[in-house]
Formats: sequence, C-alpha cells, structure tokens
Amino acid sequence: MEKFSQKTDNYFKEFLGARKETILRFEDLYKRDYFENEKSNNEKERKIVEKRKEMYKQEFTRIEKYFDIKKGGNVLDIGCGEGGFLSLFPENWKKYGVDISEYALEVAEKNGVTVDFEFKDNMFDLIIFRGTIQHIPDPISRIEKCYYWLKKGGGLIFLVTPNANSIYYKLFNTLPLLSDCRNFLIPSDITLKNILTNFGFKIKGIEYPYLKTPYASPIKDLFYFILKVLRIKKDVKVSFYKNIMEVYAEKL
Repeated sequence: MEKFSQKTDNYFKEFLGARKETILRFEDLYKRDYFENEKSNNEKERKIVEKRKEMYKQEFTRIEKYFDIKKGGNVLDIGCGEGGFLSLFPENWKKYGVDISEYALEVAEKNGVTVDFEFKDNMFDLIIFRGTIQHIPDPISRIEKCYYWLKKGGGLIFLVTPNANSIYYKLFNTLPLLSDCRNFLIPSDITLKNILTNFGFKIKGIEYPYLKTPYASPIKDLFYFILKVLRIKKDVKVSFYKNIMEVYAEKL
C-alpha cells in the first residue's frame, strides 16, 4: 500500500471520514494531469482556465457581500487544489488547505497555503467547500466537524455546489458538472439548508449564479435544453438556472 505523507493522512483522518483503503480506490482520479490544464497551451483548455478564474472573482465578490473580508482571519479551503481560489484572499488572511492530491498540496504550499496542520475547535473564521461536498464519503459528519472548527460568527460557504432540486436534475438525474465516479451524495438547496440549520448554523443566503457567469449563454442554453427534453440531443450538457448553488451559513 502506498505510504501517505502527514499532510494527506491529516485529510483522510480529519476530513474525508473514510479509511485510506477506501480512498485509494479513487487516487487515480486526482493525479497530476487532473490539474494540468492550468498550464496547458491548448486554446480550449486555456479558455476553461480563464472562465474558472472569472468565476473565482465573482464568487469572492459574493463572499464579501455576506462576510467581512477586510478584518482578516483564518480560512480553510476543503479540496483546495493548487490554492487558486485562496489566492484571492488578502495578506491579512492565513490560508489553510486540504486536498486528496499530494501533487496539488505541494503546489498549494508553494503558493502560500498551509497544508500541514492540526484541526482545532474555534480555529477558523471561514471554511469553504468549492465544488467538493459531493466528493466526500461522509459529508454530513464533516459539516458537523466544521461547526466546531469555526469560531462563533464564522462562515461555512458552499460554492459551485450541485443542486438536486434543479429542474435539470429532476428531469435527467444528472448535472453537467457531475462526474459519477467522484460523487457520493448530491445535495439539494432544501436538504443542505436543513442540515446546516440542525447543526446550529444560520442561513445568511442561498444564491443560484447563472446569468452573469462566464458559462451562461441563455438563448443557446435554452435551445439545447429543449432539444434534450425532446430527446433530440440526449448527450448535450447544458448550463441552466439552479444547476449550481451557493450557500452561505454563519455559526451562531
């Protein structure tokens, strides 16, 4: 069996809530090439990267709407990748990250992200799941842990999160951003709100970013959505309103 570093051991033990043997079955899904389009010379992949960076900026602006970013603090990004999203936080924030990929953690550490640390109660001002809650084997238990890791008044934020309560998911039992081999549980806005409230969080806002995102082409999307409904274009993937959600919660 592969030997993991303390950084990755920390992720298994404290966050994923699964044995290494379980996660090892998924290790090939997060090799170096999973992150390589960041450095690709391929025009199509470069455009994907540019759209992602634009989304980062839009998401960060919405975080600023719900939480005081100027005051600084400790922020944890769960599934931080190479630390791209954390790079938007100003210098008065200490940035922490966890990820299943050793390669990603090495890059993130070079980018100023602390990746080797012990989780402690009342440690963080913000904890972010950016498109990751569905990839965690035991997501409800992990949300509970976040409650204790957060300081009073701290924020738990879900970005780029699939929404099982969208019309697209109800019709087709999938969403364009989903990869079945990586998913354990697809949340909905209703279930996530209920889970957070039961653990003692206050919901500050739920948003469904679509129209102003770099991925939206409303007329084209609607056209292909209709073709998909009529089964003329079964395999087409369509961006659509409420496919993804953002949930902003505060620890009371």
